[in-house]
Amino acid sequence: MSRLGMLYALNEEDVKKLRSVPEEERYEYMLEEIEEALIGSPRSCELDKAWEGIQYCLGGGQWNEDNCIPTNIVFGGEVLVETDDEIITLKNHQDVRDIVEYLHQNKLQEIIQKNFWNIDDENFMYKNDDGLEHTLGWSEEILAFYENALKENCQVIFTVDF
Repeated sequence: MSRLGMLYALNEEDVKKLRSVPEEERYEYMLEEIEEALIGSPRSCELDKAWEGIQYCLGGGQWNEDNCIPTNIVFGGEVLVETDDEIITLKNHQDVRDIVEYLHQNKLQEIIQKNFWNIDDENFMYKNDDGLEHTLGWSEEILAFYENALKENCQVIFTVDF
């Protein structure tokens, strides 16, 4: 069970190609084409397993998949793939602008520190000091990633497989 989350900044052509692939083939396409091309670049942001804790913290300690700020910073967005094993969501240009604005006004690290101990899901396995440090560490690059996506006029996908 991987559960490693990633964010990728896609230009218009990337999004168009991804949308043109049948939904049942999109995750594999993302791995072979998008991840291969973007991983390790400024257009990627690895969240490791911390994406889950970040998502809970953005929801005040509750799991929230609403497609609005702040809960769409990681998980939310237009669903492009949703199976028992894989998820891809897309944040459009306006979402990216709104996310950057929100993150300039609200420090993600402070949100995590405030809400981490409020996570009340017994299935969340990382509610300990190491889990908090892991979540804080993997969240450090999110603002810079979104700022770059905005600068490059990109949309953003979140991907995770279970």
